[in-house]
Amino acid sequence: MITLKQHFADMPRSFILSFIIACVPVSGTNARALESLTVKGKDVITESGNLMSMRGMNFGGWLLMETWIPSIEMEWHDHLPRLAKETGVLKELRKSLRIIGEYMPDEDKDGNFTPMAYTHDEYIARLHVELAKHAPAHKLEEYMELFDREPSVFAAKQMDRILRERFGDTGTQKFWDAFHDTWITERDFQLARSHGFNFIRIPFWYRWFESDNRPYQHHEYGFRYLDKAIAWAAKHHLYVMLDFHGAPGGQSPWDHTGTLSEIEFFRNKDYQKRTASLWKEIARRYAKNPVVWAYDLLNEPFSATDTKNWAEAHDVIYDAIRETDPDTIIVMEDGYKLEFPRWTNKGFFPSPKEMGWDSVIYSLHFYSGADPLFSDEKGLADHKKRSQEILRLAHLVQDRHKVPIYFGEFSTMGNHPNDIEGMRTFLTMFNEHGLHWSPWTWKYVDDDKEGTIWGLYQYSKDWPVTPNIHRDSLESLLKIISRYTMDNFVLIEPYADILNECLAQPVKPASTSNIPVIP
Repeated sequence: MITLKQHFADMPRSFILSFIIACVPVSGTNARALESLTVKGKDVITESGNLMSMRGMNFGGWLLMETWIPSIEMEWHDHLPRLAKETGVLKELRKSLRIIGEYMPDEDKDGNFTPMAYTHDEYIARLHVELAKHAPAHKLEEYMELFDREPSVFAAKQMDRILRERFGDTGTQKFWDAFHDTWITERDFQLARSHGFNFIRIPFWYRWFESDNRPYQHHEYGFRYLDKAIAWAAKHHLYVMLDFHGAPGGQSPWDHTGTLSEIEFFRNKDYQKRTASLWKEIARRYAKNPVVWAYDLLNEPFSATDTKNWAEAHDVIYDAIRETDPDTIIVMEDGYKLEFPRWTNKGFFPSPKEMGWDSVIYSLHFYSGADPLFSDEKGLADHKKRSQEILRLAHLVQDRHKVPIYFGEFSTMGNHPNDIEGMRTFLTMFNEHGLHWSPWTWKYVDDDKEGTIWGLYQYSKDWPVTPNIHRDSLESLLKIISRYTMDNFVLIEPYADILNECLAQPVKPASTSNIPVIP
């Protein structure tokens, strides 16, 4: 006779978590309805005055695809070697890469902070000039012809263009619908709640709400998915933070804006107005919904030249939201500015009081890897040392501006025991100091089995050859997308154990107060 205990022992923990949460009522008298949240000094509280510790998770790659997360296409720095191998110049390409150095678009030749010192196109052009010095002429010609036919898929924008050229609007829509309907479903919200998270941060791309050909005309495609997400979150007693991950013109030089090396957002007032207009429509729709606890105005706004440039753009968006929604908490990020010498001691954020901003949270992101400044004698990342620097920055901002601090993205990235333990170090520190958090990210396809905690859930089988958007048929791409159901993903248990432990830690205020803790 097989006991229930034996039956469950053979099942993956992700299934068990789903079973448990499915058996727990989430409505009616057995579940407390979500209350609206607000800011009180350095803390987040409910409308009835209870203290909240916001402990969430990012649903990255869903409403703004970052191709590396689902391994749907090679990143550009992997695509070039793929072309070189096919044309017989891989050895010469690697030599050229060593000569010109790493792609570092945020620094000039002296290492000083310079937003978009050069673009990826300029870097690749330099690489090809160097390659011409080493590759045989006939092979170089073959490589360049292939490169012209099959340029790198830098980000979602380039992927969408190539798909439309190959499959037309109908085929492309079928691709995106399949991806959006599969990568995240209600089951993901259900599982997130079973771990103990109390909110989900949802990154989104402006192009699912507005076409560049018809600016300021908002369509329903993106709202259809936000509506689903918010309904699923409410059903499973989760809050939602809406995160504007990719803005028109690009607020940073990185691919997670939906493109690469476009940094016009902070230079172009019309891009800022378009972003504000979309935020105003979002606020109009969700202002009275307590599930939507915060609006994250711009993800990693790295390309602002200084505090003044940053503040002017954020003020336009803030004012637009407050026209229709006076209450929902607004999150503003520094975009890694505090990591640069210019701001790391004097600070970057402006005074919310002087700006006339209410109910605001300031947010920081970081990724703790093998940085020479934060590594031990064995070459491993010294996460404890890094945590003290992160805490210093948090207190620098909080003590000056008297606002809550939220770490919206962070990770130790590797699955080495040192890195797993590093997550405990950071999460425990956040909880001890009343800081809010959400690591990056929920799901990940580790196609080369490098070993990582980029995803709490990861693809459980051998990944087939990474797709080639230039060559693969629509049917084969849709078949790849069908693999993204949670049935094919497994919980990374050592990481989950740390998260579950830290999610259960006591709630503490950031400020000295008599605010009651929510039971």
